[in-house]
Amino acid sequence: MIYISLGSNLGNRINNLWLAVNLLTKRCLRDVSCSIVLETKAILPEGVPVTWNKPFLNMIISGETSLSPKELLQALRIIEADIGRAHNYEKWAPRIIDLDILLYGGLQINEPNLTIPHPELNNRNFLQHLLSLMGVDPWRSQRSISNSFNKSFSLSPRIVGVVNVTNDSFSDGGKFHQLDKAIEQVHKLADDGASIIEIGVQSTRPGAVIQTPQQEYAKLRLILDGVSKLMSEEIIHISIDTFWPSLAIKLLEKYKISWINDVKGEFDDYTLSAIANAGCKFCFMHSIGIPPNQDKIIPSNQRSINVIIEWGKCFIERLLKLGFSLDSIILDPGIGFGKSAYQNIELLRCTAELKQLGALVMIGNSRKSYIQAFSSEVIASERDIETIALSLVLKDKVDFLRVHNVKDHMRAFVAHDIVNGGIL
Repeated sequence: MIYISLGSNLGNRINNLWLAVNLLTKRCLRDVSCSIVLETKAILPEGVPVTWNKPFLNMIISGETSLSPKELLQALRIIEADIGRAHNYEKWAPRIIDLDILLYGGLQINEPNLTIPHPELNNRNFLQHLLSLMGVDPWRSQRSISNSFNKSFSLSPRIVGVVNVTNDSFSDGGKFHQLDKAIEQVHKLADDGASIIEIGVQSTRPGAVIQTPQQEYAKLRLILDGVSKLMSEEIIHISIDTFWPSLAIKLLEKYKISWINDVKGEFDDYTLSAIANAGCKFCFMHSIGIPPNQDKIIPSNQRSINVIIEWGKCFIERLLKLGFSLDSIILDPGIGFGKSAYQNIELLRCTAELKQLGALVMIGNSRKSYIQAFSSEVIASERDIETIALSLVLKDKVDFLRVHNVKDHMRAFVAHDIVNGGIL
């Protein structure tokens, strides 16, 4: 069994790790298992620049390989370069990604450019701790190592953190309406482990008043200006939830937006082509009327998952013709929009069927009213326990979960991964 360590302390660290795992799985390893992710302090010698003192995210991936140790080492260097690490770099400087072979079966190698086991393994408590958690001999029999990390995260699924900049959102209306509070929440969700932050100015609760494109832009501009440097450096990835095609194009011209989320599903071909040409991901959601109306739902004589699959298939075919690739298309079945509580529950039970379409899948199950079909909690912001329980069931069936409470989701996912022996 091969064990490779992954570290990142530059850019969007959790996305860097996800990209590396994806490439390692495609190019180098089979029968893969991953550890949880630990945040640790940077290990630095005296005299280095203060700006180098950035915390690392660290994890371990294990698997089998047909590559020799030297071939594997070369493959790791290529992956580092593909993710954006410079060929020449100072030893202790921050880095987008760092890949090292820790163990290669029982081999012991001591050559100028390759030492196995890794020479620093016995000096890195966090690596020993991760190997212990993965049940690897001889570390699994060692005594517990304390104070080896600051935070813990799960790599999969990727979490989309929600920031509602509205007065009347069903879940947190008014909480982040002020500029400073909205920007503060963007930073918090990123620190809590969100891979992407979705900012929405439109409330989609029943009876909500629709904001004009001008009103939306006036609010979004202030927030995006406040985080534009982090966006341009790809430290924070931003998704914009909007109804308006003109607004989507305007934002893409000025800011480094990662996603556009078309909640209504009404963007014209010109706008969609512009989004594709900008290299931006596109999320489309199924709905029957925005704001939602309980009188307008999927007909009861149709199986809701079949309706979503047929609709999704047609929409994806259209997007592919307009220049999108499958890995830039995100399908959201629209939990809570144009479905009864029973239909929402059916969709959650059948979510795995959506993967047959080939696009990425996102579920927005957080705090919505369908939860009242099995819970007496009427206050939306108090439905996190139910939301997290549902998210644990969906965890291995989706690519993204769109949630309000990122921190507690991560706590639950980490515990799940530990008991299940890893992800993938």
